[in-house]
Amino acid sequence: LLTGAKKGERDFWLTMVFVVRMRTSQGMMRLLFKNDQATMEDLMLQVKDLTDVEPVDQKLMLMEPLPSRKKVDISGKDIRTTLAKVPLRKGDMLHLLESDKLRVKARPKPEKKKDETQSSSSKQKAKKGPHMTFKAYAKIAGEPVIPDFSTYLTSQTHQRSVNSYAPNIHWKLQRYRHLDMFSFPSPTALMKFYSNSRPEIKEGMSRIGIMFGRYVEDINPLVEQNTLDDLKRKKVWDYDANGVRADVQAIYEPPQEAMTTGARFLTDPRQDIVQGMADAMGLEPVGLCICKAKAPEDKKGFQTILTAKELKMLARLQGVFANEKGFSRFACVVLVHQDTIEPEAYAAADICMALERDELLGTVKGEPFKLKTETPEGADPSAMPVIYVPKDNDTSGGTNQAKIKVNPGEPFPMDFFIVKVLAAMSKAAVPLFKHCEFPVNGKPSDLKSYMQRHQNEGFASKFSDFNLLLNLPEFFGDNETETAVEVARCIGAREEFPSELCSKLDTWFIAKKLF
Repeated sequence: LLTGAKKGERDFWLTMVFVVRMRTSQGMMRLLFKNDQATMEDLMLQVKDLTDVEPVDQKLMLMEPLPSRKKVDISGKDIRTTLAKVPLRKGDMLHLLESDKLRVKARPKPEKKKDETQSSSSKQKAKKGPHMTFKAYAKIAGEPVIPDFSTYLTSQTHQRSVNSYAPNIHWKLQRYRHLDMFSFPSPTALMKFYSNSRPEIKEGMSRIGIMFGRYVEDINPLVEQNTLDDLKRKKVWDYDANGVRADVQAIYEPPQEAMTTGARFLTDPRQDIVQGMADAMGLEPVGLCICKAKAPEDKKGFQTILTAKELKMLARLQGVFANEKGFSRFACVVLVHQDTIEPEAYAAADICMALERDELLGTVKGEPFKLKTETPEGADPSAMPVIYVPKDNDTSGGTNQAKIKVNPGEPFPMDFFIVKVLAAMSKAAVPLFKHCEFPVNGKPSDLKSYMQRHQNEGFASKFSDFNLLLNLPEFFGDNETETAVEVARCIGAREEFPSELCSKLDTWFIAKKLF
C-alpha cells in the first residue's frame, strides 16, 4: 500500500487488517475487519454468515490474555459499539457458545440435487454480512428496485388498497454498494485539497470539491480460486465478486460557501467549461470530496462523520449522476482533520437517495447528525413512509425486533442511510497528470510563472496539470477554444502532441511572451 509513498505520505495511507479469532463447535474461524472502528453489528453479521446463528442467539465470550484467562460475555454490547470500546484487540480469541438446538441449526444442510432447468440464483439467499458488489447481489437476490414515493403521495385516499401505501423503512444497512472502492494513483490531489481547506478547518467549517476520474471494473483474480469459506462450504454469494473502482485523477474546487454543518455550492460560471474540458480528457465526476474538522463523538455511538446536510447533498448529487434505472456510482471521500489523516469513503443508500429525490427529508435544527421526514405541501400525511428505528433503551444491542415508529417531523439517526466504501492508494492505476500546482482560478501572471518553472519540459509535460487545462479556454480566447480542447484530449489520451498543435502553441507562446 505504501510502495512509492514519500516520507510525509505514509501516515496518510496507513491502514491494516484487524483480525479476530473465533472458536466454535465447528472449528476455528477468522473475522476480518478494516480496523478496530468496526461495530458489534459488523461482528455479529459475520458470525451469522459463518455459522447461521442469528445475532439474538449468539453467546460470545471474550477470552482474556494470560495470566487471567477469564471469559467475558460481550453479547450484550450495543450494536453501535466499536470493537475498540468492547474492548477487542487484534488477534483476540472469541468463543461462540451454542446449545444443542443452535448447533443443529448451525450444521450445514446436505446439498440437494439441482434441477438443471431451474436457475441456481433463484434459490440462493443474499449474503447478510459486509457489503457485496452490486453485480453479485443482483445475480443472487435479484436487482433491487428503488421506490418512487411520489406515486404513493399522490394516490387518492378513497381508491387506496394495501399495495397503494408507501413501503415501510426499517433500521437495516444496505447490503450492496454500487461503487466498491476509490483508488488514488497519487495522493497529491488529496494533499493539495487538504492544504487548501486549512482556513476553513481553523474556523471549524468544511470545504468541498468534485473528484474527477474514471470508473473501471475492479477484477478480483482470486474469484476462481477461493470457492470455499472457512467451514469448507461452497461459496454461493461471491462467484461474481468483480466490483467497480473509481480511479480519482483530480479534484475541482468550485465556488462555495463554508458552513459549520457543511459547505454548499454557489453558482459556478465556469461549469460548462469545466465539464467540456473534462469530457475532452475522458474524465467524469466520480465523487464528492469533503475536508472538515473532527466532530465530537456521539454518546450513544452514532456516526459523526457526515452531517445531515452533507448526506442530503450527497444523495442529490447521486441522483444527478444516476443511470436510467436510478442507480448511481457517485460517492464521497471525507478527510477529517486529526493527528493521523486517513481518507474515509461513503455513499448514500438507495432509499436515502429516493427520499431526497422526492423531497421528503429535512434537517433538524440543533442536531446536525439527525434527519427528519417532511410531508410535502398538498400530500396526505397518512401516505408518508413509516420509519422504524431501535428503541433508545434497547439492551439487546439492537438485535431485538422491537422498534419505535418515527412520526413525520421527529428526528432520527441516519446511520442506516450510509453505505461504507473503500478508499486506498492504487497499485494498478497510473497518474494522468504530472503536476498539481496551478491555482483554480489562474491569472496570466500565474501562467507566466508556471511556464518559467517548467521551461525545460515538452508541451505534453508542461500542460499536464488539471487546473491549468481548465483555465486554457480563457487564456486562449474564444477563437482558439478548439486548440484548448485538443490539448486536453491529448493529455487525457496520453498521446504526443501533433505537429500542427505544436505550431499553434509556439505561435501562442511567442504572442504571450511565455518563452
